[in-house]
Amino acid sequence: MQSLEQKASQPSASHDAKAEQILAAAREVFLELGYAATSMDQVAQQARVSKTTLYTRFPSKEELYTAVISAECERRGLKFAPEMFDDLPLRDILVQVGRRFVDLIWSEAAIRVHQSVAGEATRMPLAAQLYFRAGPEQGIANFVALFTRLAQRGVIATDDPTFVARQFLAALQGGSYCQLVLGLCPQPTEEERYAFVDKAIDLFLHGVAPATR
Repeated sequence: MQSLEQKASQPSASHDAKAEQILAAAREVFLELGYAATSMDQVAQQARVSKTTLYTRFPSKEELYTAVISAECERRGLKFAPEMFDDLPLRDILVQVGRRFVDLIWSEAAIRVHQSVAGEATRMPLAAQLYFRAGPEQGIANFVALFTRLAQRGVIATDDPTFVARQFLAALQGGSYCQLVLGLCPQPTEEERYAFVDKAIDLFLHGVAPATR
């Protein structure tokens, strides 16, 4: 039987092969050039498809850019249904989604996109808006839905699951994340990433107050 993480990493069968080919090419072009400097012609050339084929599936650069970001989030398992975790203990749920989140935001590709968007934000605010809507905003919504379900089931005690979800994600943007974004440290290994996630989750769950006797 496949694990939840294995299932989440598999591409959706609803994506046609040509669209996947275009998304893979667009991902490389956007990573290399950024949003502003990328043209649809360059993407079509990189994907080895006609412009008609490209525009049939992605009518604008804006839609293509958001599709690339959305596809990366899906590939990393961050488009999940909250009920898929109903049979797991709380810590196991947080470890699974926490690892997926850190695997994404600490990845070389995500770091490069973040750097590019931050650099373009002042002169190209549209790029920042598109990035936020397709990536962070949607990701936050998914985690809010998860923590809302956990609260409804009595797994956690909170009257503000939105705040809890945002604080959980904020906790996972500590560690090496700032240095990674600034190019000041090498990529952590998987072992180092997951050790950080475990420690962050334990702190999130238990805090720093001494245990009561």
